[in-house]
Amino acid sequence: MNPIVSSNPFTRSRDDAPARWLLDILWLVLATGEDTNGEYSVIEQFMPVGSGPPPHVHSYEDEAFYVLAGEMTAVVGGQEVVFGAGSLGHIPRNVVHEFKVTGTEVCHCLNFYTPAGFEQAILGCSRPAERRELPPPGLDAPDSTQVTRFFNNYWIAPATIPWAQQKWSRG
Repeated sequence: MNPIVSSNPFTRSRDDAPARWLLDILWLVLATGEDTNGEYSVIEQFMPVGSGPPPHVHSYEDEAFYVLAGEMTAVVGGQEVVFGAGSLGHIPRNVVHEFKVTGTEVCHCLNFYTPAGFEQAILGCSRPAERRELPPPGLDAPDSTQVTRFFNNYWIAPATIPWAQQKWSRG
């Protein structure tokens, strides 16, 4: 039996990656599951000071991020860690985590998800960025019902909902 091997080499730069705005973040989708035969996805993010999600859990994919500039403070599995430029973080699936951009500048990072899939939630909830910069203040927020539906479809949820609590409490 032969293993499945990606036969689709590709290159993509931040200049030709799909640029999306969601909430106060600029997302550049560098690699999707379609590009990598479902193995992983990569998203470049630019987030303003104070930005960050509430506690949540991914039950389908592992997440890793590499901070290129700026700083974020994360709580991962109950432990607080500060990540500055040059720091790498790995968050296994089913581990509750949250983060907030701290410091004085925009946080610029690369996010990796394996297997791929999370990028579809971002693509589904976001809007095309008019410029490759942070969204303007006051950008209309996406419909919360739509966001919940997309994120639940990809098994990403606030850590407070019952299925997420059951999933991560079992490890």
